[in-house]
Amino acid sequence: MDAVRDARPLSGALSESVRDLLQRERAALGDLRTLVARAELGGDGERDLATALDDLEGLFLLVVVGEFNAGKSTLVNALLAAPVMREGVTPTTDRVTLIVHGERETRTELSGDLVRLTHPAPRLRALALVDTPGTNAVITRHQVLTERFVPRADLILFVTSADRPFTESERAFLQRIAEWGKKVTVVVNKADLLEDAAAVQEVLAYVRSHARETLGSEPAVLPLAARTAARAGAERGTAADASGIDALERHLAERVDVERVRLKLEAGLGVAWRVAADAAAAIDTQRELLRDDRRTLDDVDRQQAQWAKDVAREGRAYLDRVKTVLLEVERRGEVFFDDTIRLGRLLTLMRPDRVREDYERRVLRGAAGEIDEAVAAMSDWFVERTLRQWEDVVTFVAERRKAGDDRVVGDVGGRFRYDRAALIGALRERAEGVLQGYDVQQESRRLAETLQASVLQTGLLEVGGLGLGAAIVALVTSTAWDVTGIAAGLTVMGMGLLVLPRRRAKAKRQLHEQMQALRDGLESGLGHQLDAEIQRATERLSGAVAPYTRFVRAELERLDALAEELAALRARLADLRAEAATVAPDAPAPATAAGADDATS
Repeated sequence: MDAVRDARPLSGALSESVRDLLQRERAALGDLRTLVARAELGGDGERDLATALDDLEGLFLLVVVGEFNAGKSTLVNALLAAPVMREGVTPTTDRVTLIVHGERETRTELSGDLVRLTHPAPRLRALALVDTPGTNAVITRHQVLTERFVPRADLILFVTSADRPFTESERAFLQRIAEWGKKVTVVVNKADLLEDAAAVQEVLAYVRSHARETLGSEPAVLPLAARTAARAGAERGTAADASGIDALERHLAERVDVERVRLKLEAGLGVAWRVAADAAAAIDTQRELLRDDRRTLDDVDRQQAQWAKDVAREGRAYLDRVKTVLLEVERRGEVFFDDTIRLGRLLTLMRPDRVREDYERRVLRGAAGEIDEAVAAMSDWFVERTLRQWEDVVTFVAERRKAGDDRVVGDVGGRFRYDRAALIGALRERAEGVLQGYDVQQESRRLAETLQASVLQTGLLEVGGLGLGAAIVALVTSTAWDVTGIAAGLTVMGMGLLVLPRRRAKAKRQLHEQMQALRDGLESGLGHQLDAEIQRATERLSGAVAPYTRFVRAELERLDALAEELAALRARLADLRAEAATVAPDAPAPATAAGADDATS
């Protein structure tokens, strides 16, 4: 970081009240720098504040800015009454040039973007001149260099050309300068190209009006024929006076010598104000983004809860489908008993194999397959509903990532943007991994087997190695067979007119009881397992989203605290700016030549 230091620090010649103000300004800038570092917003805020703190003790920086070919280098030469800077119709200043006082002319390369020149011009005892590359030039890097040095200025000479005064690009650049709270003097160069004094005044009025609108205050606007003044050199005669250089020098002498302290204080506070505003905007952007994330996460929670309710409700339809199969078996069983257990069927009843065959054909036909199909359909449905829920998560992740890219641009996001992007990326990978790794057929088989096992574990069915439908059919068959009494070797003599009706009624009653118990057991086993699968899916999804949920909550708490602290700091800065504006025009002694030699990098 480059810095320009006085031999005597600025505070050495100040009144007690102003010295106190300077110390409070230093404290505020330091506190803001610490807050910006803690906020981890990225950007150049910390660097700008560190530079502003250094510059509070530095030489007064008069920074010359403007578009290329506006005559900035010529103006610098005119002010120094010497050909210090190279001039030309093409961009000739490709780096920031810092010109400080020295007993002899020297040139030092401080960095790839900064050159320091020393020159014995008397004016440089009170200030350092900064010539910047032109803005709006073909070489984009020139504009970047110029804009990077604007925050360091104590006073800005904004140079526009009389033949194309205050262009739209100049207005935009001046607006950026205003955002740093800088004091500006506008120089309308090449005034000698205009026809007469009336034309000069017309251009000055035009520039003054637009500059006032852009800056929010009316700056000094001075005409200049810099080339004429530069050619006059150290000979300040009639030609130089007519060029406007004398008027500009008187204006600068008043501002630099009389308003030096106030401008120094305001320059640092302007930087702090801009950094604080940028930090507040970045924090607000992050907070609003996180609030949106939180609302979306809340929606996901609500959708997940609704999903669980919907699945539980829809699952009843599949359970009812299984129960309907059993109800139909019971109905057919009652019809079979009414038709079979009667005197007219005595010969048939004497043939157990025939009765059993008729029972299986008429009562149990297709029941095993229907039950297994119902359970398989239930499994397929649940898998599909679960997949759809994960697809919704992937959509949510994609939307939130896009929202972050749209609203946290460049380096403004800092660590927040990186962490948020990493967590969202991990969540998306998990969600997509679930979708890609989800073998629907295998998962459906697993779920069907789990549902079957849950029923078997109730003790209702104890048949191993069979499908659920086959196990149920086997149970129904054996139950009905025992109920009829045929397996016990009923004889015709035992089947009187009273025995068969009672036996038929008993068979139907016991079939109903057994089928009801079977339906209740199936509903309990399948229902409990469905609830367990819903809970499992919910926990899996919640576990995937949980890291980002925790991040959103923690970051909101952190950013809310930072926003509150920053608001208090901005209030302090506002008070300091108001106080600095009232500093009396009492300038310290000019810096010595030795002070200019302290320009360092």
